[in-house]
Amino acid sequence: MGKSNFKYFLSFPVFALCFLFLLQVFCIPEVSASSEKCADVDVEVFTEIRDDIPFVCHAAEKTFAFLTNAGLTKRVPIKVYIVEKMKERPLGNLYLGMYERRHKRIMVLSYSSCRKRCKEGECFCGLKLCRNLHSSIIVHEIAHAIAHANFHAEAHNSTAEEYIAYTTQFALLPNELRQKILTRIKNNGFGHEREITSLFHDLSPSVFAVKAYRHFLRPENGAMFYMKLISGKCKLDMDD
Repeated sequence: MGKSNFKYFLSFPVFALCFLFLLQVFCIPEVSASSEKCADVDVEVFTEIRDDIPFVCHAAEKTFAFLTNAGLTKRVPIKVYIVEKMKERPLGNLYLGMYERRHKRIMVLSYSSCRKRCKEGECFCGLKLCRNLHSSIIVHEIAHAIAHANFHAEAHNSTAEEYIAYTTQFALLPNELRQKILTRIKNNGFGHEREITSLFHDLSPSVFAVKAYRHFLRPENGAMFYMKLISGKCKLDMDD
């Protein structure tokens, strides 16, 4: 991952990878949509699809609650844009969501557009897209925004942010869906923090996600590891 302070993307290659987040300069297209603020969190949703708003707000509320409980207490206002189209990269990468940290805003493909993009191939480690999986995309992106706001100035790096975003996403998946993914991708989790690198993430984001979650579940890690990351006490592969 390059030295950029711009964006995070959630993408799904046509064939293999089920989770892929990449940094890249990205111009947000014009979005003609009304907005509505969530009742309990500082999140504003821009969409023409009114039915998507409750799902976005519920995902945001869960994410803020989970990370606040884990010690990431600094709040940040977030704008979430539900869109029908997003830029595609070569080689069949399909972007489903992204977080642009400079403007504290998120873009996520609408549920119907995500379903269309996944029609010719299954998404999420072989699981077909459903509302809960679509909501997990939103959770991941909001976790990026919250994590970024809570990092100490000299502690931030994108690998640590990915770790927090993935583990939050997995923790908030319904148990049945989470277990299906963990059954499909069998590993023992990261054994040491030096294994948690951007190179590992870029080569196999789905395996990175599962190994990060299993590492997070260990009693000595969890929220305590988040605190080590945001304080800079533990510095992962520095790639910013």
